[in-house]
Amino acid sequence: MTLAKVKSVLGLTNHGQLYEHFWKSQGFTAGADGLTQSIQGAMQNPSVREQYKGFVQRGFKALASPERAKATSTTVATAIPLVFDPDILDIMRTDAPLLARLPMRGYAGDPVRVNPITARDAPVGFVSEAGSLALNLQASNDFTITNRDYNHKIYADVVTIGDFAERVSAEGPINLRETALGARVSEWAQRKEQAILYGDHTQGGIDGSPGDANAFDGMIVETDAANIVDKAAVNLADSQALLKDIKSEVKSLLQTVNVNKSDLEIWTSHTLFDELENELQVRAVLDQNQASTNFGYEVIYISGIPVIASHNVDQHTWCAGAYTPGDEGDVFIMNRRANAFASLAPLFTVPLGRTGLGDDLAMGEYGTYIDRGNGQMSKYLQAYNI
Repeated sequence: MTLAKVKSVLGLTNHGQLYEHFWKSQGFTAGADGLTQSIQGAMQNPSVREQYKGFVQRGFKALASPERAKATSTTVATAIPLVFDPDILDIMRTDAPLLARLPMRGYAGDPVRVNPITARDAPVGFVSEAGSLALNLQASNDFTITNRDYNHKIYADVVTIGDFAERVSAEGPINLRETALGARVSEWAQRKEQAILYGDHTQGGIDGSPGDANAFDGMIVETDAANIVDKAAVNLADSQALLKDIKSEVKSLLQTVNVNKSDLEIWTSHTLFDELENELQVRAVLDQNQASTNFGYEVIYISGIPVIASHNVDQHTWCAGAYTPGDEGDVFIMNRRANAFASLAPLFTVPLGRTGLGDDLAMGEYGTYIDRGNGQMSKYLQAYNI
């Protein structure tokens, strides 16, 4: 199927209509940089979260109506955006915890243009009183903006929802995770998280993986080469060697780029998180009220920065075995201010047609990973030998 045909089936041909339907009509408006507030940021407001409760459920109910059945697959108005529903976000948090923490923002256009400042002239500085009266004779100081464009990429999947499950989900309580749609959302979240970390379209794959020619590039590509550090040879024999080495990389980032520490997170595998726990000399905690004991840490901070673990930080095999990125020893120091996922159309479904006692739905997304810091405000620490 050609790219134009895929866009037609998913209704991705009118950018203005897409932004209006998926973002503006949901109360999200673009700022001066063209990006909306993040979905996660909006959901911190309890009233907003309550507003979107049952969002997908209401969409199922609309899907079953006669008026809905008349819609064509290329009509954007038929699309049900999924990621505004708190139940969908909860699937993300459990199955792809790193993705759930990456800001998901709307962007009114394609490509996404970011404008990092790559150079600044020095200020005039301290001057005499006479000099202060002749500032008009000073050459004006300037800064350099290097524009960077990111093209939206298409993610697509197909899900069949049976009439009985559809009616139940439309009319009463249901665990979304246990539905066909919930299962496909879980697969989307995990594949997208893998692409955020290891996406590389130059691998030229044709398997729909993060190494596919149509994939967006992830952190291992977008991070500046100077901030990709091979850690395979680091000596971890010392009792706290891993903690100390990661801490030193954090301090180096703070020193050289002057990032805001509150914007940073440290992303690891569960295996590496376990090594950090062991270096911290885990103690058992007894809860006498519950008659239970907990051995281990649920939250770790390094220099005040939270460490978040996911099973997707690992080695993967894609492109018929030709692309094998990643390692359980990988560490990503990400920056929530610089790193984000921008989209014209966040995860959504559109009806394709009837199949027996059910509906075939196309599930799609039209967006891309972006790095507004030119790759200099985050780090990829590659393959600690744990």
